[in-house]
Amino acid sequence: MLPIYVMYDSALDEIERTAIHEGLLEFQRVFPARVIINFGSEPWANGSYSSADWYLQHAERMSNQQIIADSLIRLMRIEPFQEETPHIDVMFTSADLNTNSFHLNFCFGLTNGRFTAQSVFRYRNLPKNDRVLAIKTVLQHELGHVFGMAFDPRRTNTEEKLGNHCTNFGCIMRQGMDTTEWVNHAREARKMGRLYCPQCLADARKYAP
Repeated sequence: MLPIYVMYDSALDEIERTAIHEGLLEFQRVFPARVIINFGSEPWANGSYSSADWYLQHAERMSNQQIIADSLIRLMRIEPFQEETPHIDVMFTSADLNTNSFHLNFCFGLTNGRFTAQSVFRYRNLPKNDRVLAIKTVLQHELGHVFGMAFDPRRTNTEEKLGNHCTNFGCIMRQGMDTTEWVNHAREARKMGRLYCPQCLADARKYAP
């Protein structure tokens, strides 16, 4: 069972850092055996691969200066710590993200295997409560992808919508195309007292790394 390592750049504010921490605690209540280590924005090594800020400085960018999320994931994949202690990597940035994987103007986050890069940039104009809810929900959604939720398109109640996603009401593995949709998905799930539907939890039992 791989531990989850979390990092974020130094430009995240207190609201965003708190939202990440709360989102991780909620996720760990669903998966209590999973070890989560939050490195935050502090350097953990000297030289290369030393902090989230280092990753951002070395990531590729679009012509409009959006960071290419695929590049961040590639850096996470080849980091030397993966050989020493294999783990799941979660990175947050305050910069706007885009991806080479789809033809989009931006992306909230991108997950590939056990690596996920996410941005808080698009939530910053939301009211505080909605902003916190969106950050937590997209974090938990992307970790759901890491855990293989709605991965198999042959599963019932799935759709291809910028990747495979759940269609069950009250499940945060539904796809959100804008901030309003993410917040609505989050509220629906929490009204039902859950994050993930039973189908997605069954997927995690089969596929989680």
